[in-house]
Amino acid sequence: KAEELRAAGAAIADKGEGITNEERDSLLKITGQLEELDRLRVEARDAELDEARRIADAGSTPGGPSVEDRSVAAYRDFLRSGIEDRTAIQAMNDGAGGYVVPEPVHGPLIEKYRRVSPLLENTTVFQMTGDTTLYLPRKDAHGVVANAPETGSRSEQTEPTFTNGVLQAWDYYTDQRVTQQFLDSVDGAEDLILNWIYGDFAEQFQADLATGNGSGQKPQGIFTASSTYATTLSGSAGALTNTSFLTTFFALPQKYRANTKWYMSPATLSVALGFAFPNLNNTPLVETRADGFYILGKRVVEVDDAPAIGASNFPVAFGDLAQAYAVGIHKQASILRDPYTATPLIRFYGLGRMGGTPWNKDALRLLKSNNA
Repeated sequence: KAEELRAAGAAIADKGEGITNEERDSLLKITGQLEELDRLRVEARDAELDEARRIADAGSTPGGPSVEDRSVAAYRDFLRSGIEDRTAIQAMNDGAGGYVVPEPVHGPLIEKYRRVSPLLENTTVFQMTGDTTLYLPRKDAHGVVANAPETGSRSEQTEPTFTNGVLQAWDYYTDQRVTQQFLDSVDGAEDLILNWIYGDFAEQFQADLATGNGSGQKPQGIFTASSTYATTLSGSAGALTNTSFLTTFFALPQKYRANTKWYMSPATLSVALGFAFPNLNNTPLVETRADGFYILGKRVVEVDDAPAIGASNFPVAFGDLAQAYAVGIHKQASILRDPYTATPLIRFYGLGRMGGTPWNKDALRLLKSNNA
């Protein structure tokens, strides 16, 4: 299907300036369909890898349960009844206490909430172990290309230059409580607790990825990183205009546009839905398709935590988020079971370590909703 769409798109693009409005619209739709097919391809690849890992797990005892299966079973016993089998589960080695969530449990939960997080789903995610600080190499200046004759000397170049971006994984805590009777009576109660903990982590982390201030144990948010990403200003204070979307689109370097998306809150999208294409009053700026909304052929991703339209706010981001922003998720998430301090409730203290940082400053633009 992808090959058919590429061939159809190439046939239209080859017409150059002779392309009609209808053909232009068809080309934009083909671009969107290709992006959706690529997303499905990645999902299928991830599913294959997960299945391969399960098959490759040979186990610790011939014919017996694998090491991973034993760790998962022991962890469920710990959550449900407080039994601590230290041969099968790993205790935290710092002041946080508790036991590390086994990877066969941790990985699928992270993936589950990554896929429903509009920002986390599109960033580049690094799985961290050991240290909670990761230094990411990034270009600080572009390379310089010089010309020389075949036998001429080649002078030393001083660009590109590189710096290290600091990706700090901060501690995220949550506190869930249920009775021991609930744990004893409900089949799968421990899965419910795990989902609550990871769901709360994902909800707060999603908000911080959008508007975190970069201090106070929060990452620098995507919509607040105006000192890193270049910005476009709309035409009037506290408002957005239809032309500002076009300006933002063409301000992004062409090499980053292949995998770009628009990011904004549902309220901002509702405003954009009222815009017409500049100088074409009968053509909506936002195209409504069966699989979502598009602007200039690029998908709109709704982000509940994005800033509202208003003076000095940046309610719209446009770019290739996988290149523009990096996320770190530490594998040592842990849970401390406490049956003493809130009797008759059992308290479960969840600890997750996550962080994010702007990575490639050229791969994303922010649209500011005022002209000052």
